[in-house]
Amino acid sequence: MRLRIAGGRIFDPALGLNGEEGDLYLEGERLVPPLPEVDEVLEAKGRAVLAAGVELRAPLAGFGGHLLPLREESPPLEEVGEFYARLGYTHIHVCGSAMAFAGAAHRQLAALKVVDASVSLEVNLRDLDLALKDPARLPEVVETLRLLQARTRTLGFSVAEPFVHYRQDYYAHRTLPGPQALEILARLAEGLGCRLFLEASPELLSWHLPEPAHFHLSGLSRGLTGEAEAREAARLLAAGATGDLGLTHSRLAGLPVWVEVGGSSPRCLTARPGPAEVARAVKLALDFPRRLAFSTSGPLSRLAEDFPRFLAWLGNPEQRPPELEAAAGPRRWTLFDWAYATRLLPAELLGLPGRGRLTPGARADIALYDLPPGAGLEALGRCRTLLKAGRAVIRDYVLVDPEVPRQTLFRNPQASETPLFGELSRSFSLRPETLWAVEQLGGPWAEV
Repeated sequence: MRLRIAGGRIFDPALGLNGEEGDLYLEGERLVPPLPEVDEVLEAKGRAVLAAGVELRAPLAGFGGHLLPLREESPPLEEVGEFYARLGYTHIHVCGSAMAFAGAAHRQLAALKVVDASVSLEVNLRDLDLALKDPARLPEVVETLRLLQARTRTLGFSVAEPFVHYRQDYYAHRTLPGPQALEILARLAEGLGCRLFLEASPELLSWHLPEPAHFHLSGLSRGLTGEAEAREAARLLAAGATGDLGLTHSRLAGLPVWVEVGGSSPRCLTARPGPAEVARAVKLALDFPRRLAFSTSGPLSRLAEDFPRFLAWLGNPEQRPPELEAAAGPRRWTLFDWAYATRLLPAELLGLPGRGRLTPGARADIALYDLPPGAGLEALGRCRTLLKAGRAVIRDYVLVDPEVPRQTLFRNPQASETPLFGELSRSFSLRPETLWAVEQLGGPWAEV
C-alpha cells in the first residue's frame, strides 16, 4: 500500500528537521521519496511526527529476572511490549545476557508482543583472561567472539566487569586489573569493528579509559556516585564516548535479589542509583544532548509511573525535584533532543541503519503524537498513531493490531572455530546445549 502522512510537524535529526511541516510517503514497509499517487492519506496537521523509538535498556532482567515481577519490582512481561508501543516504540534491547543464559534470554524475548527485540552478548573476561593477556592471541579472541555472537544470536557486546580478579592466590597469574583490561578492550573493540557497551560503575570512571570513541557507557547514572565521577564522565563524552542515562525513581529498598552469573561476585538485580546520581545524569544529558541516549534503569523500571516523571525531569525544569533543579538549572531537552536520544542515537549504537530515522529507504516505523501549542516533552508520553513496517498498530490511541508480526534481531558474522572456542565449549557451564540459541529457543528471528 502507498500512504502519505500529510502536514505533520516532523522531528528527525537524520534529516535536520526540527518541527517543520511536511509530508512523508510510504510504500509497503519502507519510506520512499514523494509519490505522484497514493492509496491513502493520513492527516497529521498539528501533530508531531517522529520515527518510532528504540529502548537500550529494556525492563527485562534475563537470568533471575523472573523474581522481580513477583515482587512488583519489574513490569509483567506480557505488558512490556504493549506499553512501549503506546509510547511510540517498536524496538527494545536487553543490555546483556551471559553466554550460558542466552537461551533463557531469547525465550523471554519470544514472549513479548508487538515490539521487536534484541540482546547483547555479555562477555565475561574471566573466560578469556589468559588469551587476553597475550597480544598475539587477540585475533583469535576476536574470531571467537564473533562465532559466539552468531551461536547465541545476539546483536552486540557488553562487559559488566571490565577486569579479572580472583581471591585465591593460586589464580594470581590470571588477574587483569581494570586499567590494563580497558587497554585490551579498546584493541578488541577495534578488531570487532563496534563499540563495546561497558556497564557504568564508580570504579570504571576512576580508571583511564583509552580511546573513548570505542566505548559506550551503559546505565551511566549508576556510576555517578560523586562529582569526580561526573567530571570524568563529561570528559569521556567530550572525547567521543557515548552513553545512556539509566534513569530510575528512588524508592524504598526491599530485600535485595542476588544472582550468580559467573562474575567476581554475585550480582544484585535490585541495585539502583540514588537521587544524587540521577541528578548528575540529568545534568550530563543537558550538557551533552548529542552523546547520551535516553534509557530507563532496565529491569527496575515501573514504566507507567516512571516515563511521565522522566519526561518532566528532562523537559520541564518546574517539575524537577530540588536536587535535580539544583544540578540542572533551567535548561531543558527539546523534542528534537528527544528524537535524537530515543531514536537516531540508539539505532546507530545498535547498528540498525533502517530504524530511528525518517529518511527514504528506512523502515516505516513512525509515531504520531498530538502536539498542542506550547507543548513540550510531556506530549510524547502517549502515542496517537503508531506504524510498524507500514502497518498500523495504534490508531487514535487504540491498539488495533496486538498480533502485528514481531522479530528478534541478531547478527550472524561469518567466523570459524578456534582453539579458544573449543576450550570454552568444553566448560561445564558453557556446554553447547546451554549456550547456543537455536530456533526453538526464541524468535521469530531476523538477521541484521
